[in-house]
Amino acid sequence: MMRLLTSAVLTFLFLCGDQVCAQSATKPDSIPAVVVLETAVIEPGPSLPKDHKCQPGSKRFHRLEKRVLKVWPYAEFAGLAMDSLENELAFISAKKNRKALIAAKEEALKARFEGELRRLTIREGILLIRLIDRQAQKTTFGVVQELKGRLSAFMWQGLARIFGHDLKSEYDAAGEDAAIEYIIQCHGLDQAKPKTPAIADSVK
Repeated sequence: MMRLLTSAVLTFLFLCGDQVCAQSATKPDSIPAVVVLETAVIEPGPSLPKDHKCQPGSKRFHRLEKRVLKVWPYAEFAGLAMDSLENELAFISAKKNRKALIAAKEEALKARFEGELRRLTIREGILLIRLIDRQAQKTTFGVVQELKGRLSAFMWQGLARIFGHDLKSEYDAAGEDAAIEYIIQCHGLDQAKPKTPAIADSVK
């Protein structure tokens, strides 16, 4: 069963190319003679609804936090790569050529990450899917349907149902996925320099 879930995750990740350029900070050429200090605005820190079933300090929260930190680099990579693929597909109109590009990306991904993804637990695999939904800002069902066709989307939806997951469900940062979002914000993962999955082995 884990093999099947891994195949599903691979399919959801197939649109990642084998190279994603990490963002780099630019350094100013010179230091200004006059520095104007702006009034600092203190933003409220992340919060989690008190009635949420997964609260900080609990064993359940600790386990979720470890999973998020472990699979986040893969989800972040997927989000960046999906943007890259969409940009490439925008210049390809022929259906045959679009399919060829997607197939090539899928094979490259499998060659690079299949071994690592096979080591994910079922819970980690499902969490990865949720995070990919977050990064893509669309449901996994929608992503697969758009790039692989409606039949493939329904096939993977059926597989996901076996594991108690719905690929049509949207990432809910204020509701069901509030604890995940809380962990992301507390660790500043959105603001941190993007990591490639090759670095993910050190986050376990």
